Amino acid sequence: MKFSWNHILVLVALVFATAVTSRAQVSTADFDVDVVSARSENKKGTRVDIYTRVPVTQMSFINTPNGFTAGYEVKLDAIEISSDNRLRNLVQSKIWDATIVVANYAETQLDDEFDFTTQSVDLKPGRYVFEFQVSDQNSNQTYLRSLPVTVRDMSADVAISDITLLQSYDEAKFTIVPRITGRVSSEEGGFKVFYELYSDGEKDVVINQEVRRSREDGTVAVAPAAVKGPVTATATDLAYSKEEVVFLSRSRSQYIVTVPMDDFKVGTYQMVVTVSELGGGVLSTSEKRFAVEWSGLSKHVEDDIDEAIAQMEYVAKKRELSFIKEAPNDVERYQRFRSFWEKRDPTPGTLRNERMEEYYYRIASANRNYGGTHDGWRTDRGFVLVRFGEPDFIRRKPHSFDYEPYEVWEYQRIGRQFIFVDKTGFGDYELLVPVWDERTRLY
Repeated sequence: MKFSWNHILVLVALVFATAVTSRAQVSTADFDVDVVSARSENKKGTRVDIYTRVPVTQMSFINTPNGFTAGYEVKLDAIEISSDNRLRNLVQSKIWDATIVVANYAETQLDDEFDFTTQSVDLKPGRYVFEFQVSDQNSNQTYLRSLPVTVRDMSADVAISDITLLQSYDEAKFTIVPRITGRVSSEEGGFKVFYELYSDGEKDVVINQEVRRSREDGTVAVAPAAVKGPVTATATDLAYSKEEVVFLSRSRSQYIVTVPMDDFKVGTYQMVVTVSELGGGVLSTSEKRFAVEWSGLSKHVEDDIDEAIAQMEYVAKKRELSFIKEAPNDVERYQRFRSFWEKRDPTPGTLRNERMEEYYYRIASANRNYGGTHDGWRTDRGFVLVRFGEPDFIRRKPHSFDYEPYEVWEYQRIGRQFIFVDKTGFGDYELLVPVWDERTRLY
């Protein structure tokens, strides 16, 4: 029997959890890990750098003469996966300790404070499952996380390391702090990435950097031949591209790249850096997935909680909305509002509620793009955007003497298309047929 990556992770997690002593409390946790591969000094393997980020609020502190102190242990087990997707061997195990000291109790309750660790191991190229175990030394609480890892072969004459997303970069000292979460705020004007190039000789090469937004199912779409007229591939836009010719010396070269975010929307992206011969032959490729997240949720809700409740019209049932609106006071109304979204949180126990964030981002996007005589979210285009997300493609036809302006929104992932017609000429696009109508089907 062959196993998928998900089957492997579930199986390993079950075995791993069973092996933990019965005295420890085991649970999943909101700690983050990142794994970056680079060429080892002797080229006989790959150096794998491991970064962890643990929320301070997750640790148990005790009052000591030096301040409030917490300690935890991180254990890594690297398990090799065979070519037929079977668990093979535990090839590497490493344990390290960390200590957190803060001045007062209030600092132990800050949601935006984290503790970081860095470690490295040498591994041969291949596929692995990395099992992380973070154990709180004061509470005996243990947290687990599994991560599929592909360690690339970097022994070729020209090779590129994994791409590291950066939280910060000190240009004077040339020191970097990785962005371990793999997440970028939509409010940032840009972000930086770091990678290394390795060359055993001297030569000119072409470096191509591209960032593309993935569609909601994780794939990359291509505009179908059947789509005619001006098309906007809204779910798969090329968000950033740069190509340059560089001279590689016999050395290890380090690159810091700033990626502007002018054309970035909320969603998942893939950055690909390709090193090629001047004639076009590919020498090495590295990829990095990351997410752009909306940072305006708190402000959107806090500015007008009553409007935020009203905007739940497309996701809540009438009785659920009535229950929230009819609360006896403001405090209870807000608690009912939060409870509604907490029940729909795809990652309970973490700081983020991705479904709530996505919903109100769509509301804000509809207001920004389709507002006019009505709030954007109340328009037909706003309704479809909030209900189904960004379309895969938009075909636009401007006004002419033969027909009214219209837009065709195509959702390949759900097999639907929606046609909006501007009958007034003032940008008030209306749905030609309701979203539930069978005529909206693509095939």
